[in-house]
Amino acid sequence: MAHRTRKRLTKTELKKDPINDGIMNSITYLQDHLKQFIIGAAILVVIVLVVQSVSQNAGRQADDASAQYYLAGQLYDMGMNSFRYGQYEMAIGQLQTARQIASNNFRAFPGRISGKRSAILAAKIGIMLSMESEVIPSLQSFIASDPGDDIENSARLHLAIALENRGGENDLIIAQELYLEILNFSPANSQIAWESNYGLSRISFRSNDYETSREYLHSALEISRDTTEFMYYQLARLDMVPQ
Repeated sequence: MAHRTRKRLTKTELKKDPINDGIMNSITYLQDHLKQFIIGAAILVVIVLVVQSVSQNAGRQADDASAQYYLAGQLYDMGMNSFRYGQYEMAIGQLQTARQIASNNFRAFPGRISGKRSAILAAKIGIMLSMESEVIPSLQSFIASDPGDDIENSARLHLAIALENRGGENDLIIAQELYLEILNFSPANSQIAWESNYGLSRISFRSNDYETSREYLHSALEISRDTTEFMYYQLARLDMVPQ
C-alpha cells in the first residue's frame, strides 16, 4: 500500500500555535468588549437581587395575609362562643373586630388566597350583623373581580343569603338564580350544595310553593341529616300545610 506523502509545513506555519492563537484572540476580544461585559454582569447582578427581593417580599406578604386571616378567624370563633353563652355584647364586639380585620386584610392583599378568604369571612360576619346594605355591593364587586371558582361559589352563596335576608321581590329572584347556579357548578354532596338546597327551600316556602320547598329541603337532608333547630321547625311547618 502506498503511503501518502505528508505535507511539509512552512516556517510560518510551524511558528503558529492554534491553541495559543485562540487564547490570544479571546483576550483581545475581551479587551475590546470589556466595558460591555462589565455592564452586562452588573445588570445580571441587579436582576438577581431584584428577583430575590421580590421573592422575599412575596413570602412576607403571604405570611402577613395568612396571619391576619387566622386572627380574624379566631376572633370569629370567640364571638360565636360568646353568643352560645349568652354574652351578646361581647360577641358583637368580637365579631365586629373580626370583620374589620378581615376587611382590612382583603384590601391589603386582594390577590392572596388568604386575602380572598378574608373577604368571604367579612361578608359572613356582615350578614350575621344584618349589614346587607354593605355586604351585597361588596360581594358583587368581589365576584366581578374573578376570584377563582371555589372562592367565587362561596361568594355567590353569601350573596344569595344576603339578598334573601334583604327580601325584596327582585332580591329573592336573584338569590334563587344564584342558588341554582351554585348547584350546577358544585359537587352534589358538598356543604355548599346543602346550603343552596336549603336556601331554595326557604325561598319556595316564602312564595307559598310548599311542595317545591319540601323537595329542596329533602334534597338538603339527603346530603346531611345534621339539621339545625330551624330546619326541624321548617319541617314541622311543612308537615302542617294541607296536602
